[in-house]
Amino acid sequence: MSAPKKLVLYRDKTLVGTLLDESPIKFVYDAAWLQHHQEAISPNIGLSQAEHSGQAVEAYFENLLPEAGIRDLLKLKYQTTTTFGLLSKIGGDTASDLTILPEGQSPEPPEYQAITWQDVADQFTQQQGVIRTIQEQDGLRISLAGAQRKLSICIEKDGNPLLPLGSSPSTYIVKPDIQGIDGVWASAINETFVMRLAAKLKLGVAEVSYQPIAKACVIKRYDRQPNTDGQIKRLHQLDLCQIDGKPSSIKYETDGGPTLVRCRELLSQSGVNAADTKRFIQWVFFNLYVGNHDSHAKNLSIYFPPNGVRLTPFYDLLSTSLYSGLSRTFAFNIGGENKPSNINQDQVIVMSDSLGFKPKYVMKIAEEVSNNLLAALDVTSEEINAVTSVGTEKKMVERLNQHIASNTEHFQKRLFTSHMKQF
Repeated sequence: MSAPKKLVLYRDKTLVGTLLDESPIKFVYDAAWLQHHQEAISPNIGLSQAEHSGQAVEAYFENLLPEAGIRDLLKLKYQTTTTFGLLSKIGGDTASDLTILPEGQSPEPPEYQAITWQDVADQFTQQQGVIRTIQEQDGLRISLAGAQRKLSICIEKDGNPLLPLGSSPSTYIVKPDIQGIDGVWASAINETFVMRLAAKLKLGVAEVSYQPIAKACVIKRYDRQPNTDGQIKRLHQLDLCQIDGKPSSIKYETDGGPTLVRCRELLSQSGVNAADTKRFIQWVFFNLYVGNHDSHAKNLSIYFPPNGVRLTPFYDLLSTSLYSGLSRTFAFNIGGENKPSNINQDQVIVMSDSLGFKPKYVMKIAEEVSNNLLAALDVTSEEINAVTSVGTEKKMVERLNQHIASNTEHFQKRLFTSHMKQF
């Protein structure tokens, strides 16, 4: 079968527009969509009958793809290197509300196949298995996460997993331990622990659990919600790189990606409320305390639930500083400094001013997060230990408790001493 030259974008069963395989890629809204819906897929791709192209279009669609190493594997598997080519293969269930299909196709009724948690475990540890056999059936389009070393699934009320077929929406993402990076171990427990810790601080995070058979972190998708008729509705969302028109290759500030100030501007321009703006500040300090140095702009997104534009629940939270071989610098500059051990009151004051907040307000948030975090560590450890086996997993829980406590206490000494500056 020849490669498609056009991809069609659907929101539910409604045609939104067409993506054209040209250099550069072009997008054009469907005339009926323009007439009856008046909703842009991105603020940088405005509603008009004209063909859209350029950096904004490339950035929006490129950011729907898996990142870095996983994308390289997909390029080899499908023998295509372009954003269009990859989306033509894996665009059925993206990190958005859009279903992307070859021209001539339209969304089919959702279809799922029952699998077991052992099947999920086998998917991550074996070259072949039930899930891979299903995915490799002729003509079956796999979802975006299904193409990665993570898996998109649904979960029945009895707790058993279901594999979405074709472009059927998923409701959970299963993430096993990271492989292939020296010194990185038990990352699924790490992410589960840190996400559950953030939940206890009421920061607003995606729901997670640890699946002991698959040895994986299971994340509930906040961008998938049940309709009144029992069907799964996809919610529109945009990460800050998409909103800023930046490709995923420059998601880090050091590479020219969005700064904290720019993130604040993008959130404000998007219309998020004061509560979400406070969550943004809490997110910064929480990441500093737990040692999540990979907290870049793609880990901040907005979405559009019925109650308006919101900063999404946080995701991809784990302690990277626990691993000695990973970066020792923070993803963002804090008052001109990205080495955590050099961040003190002076840097927080500069950051506060640059973000347009009173330093006293920011310092109060920082102190509350640190105190609440330390108070929640032991109960989080107890909860995670209850679902882990003796050995590596429990060792990770112990190490996380010690590492995060020590890191947070060092920040407290630098930020909240008795001789604090008067703001």
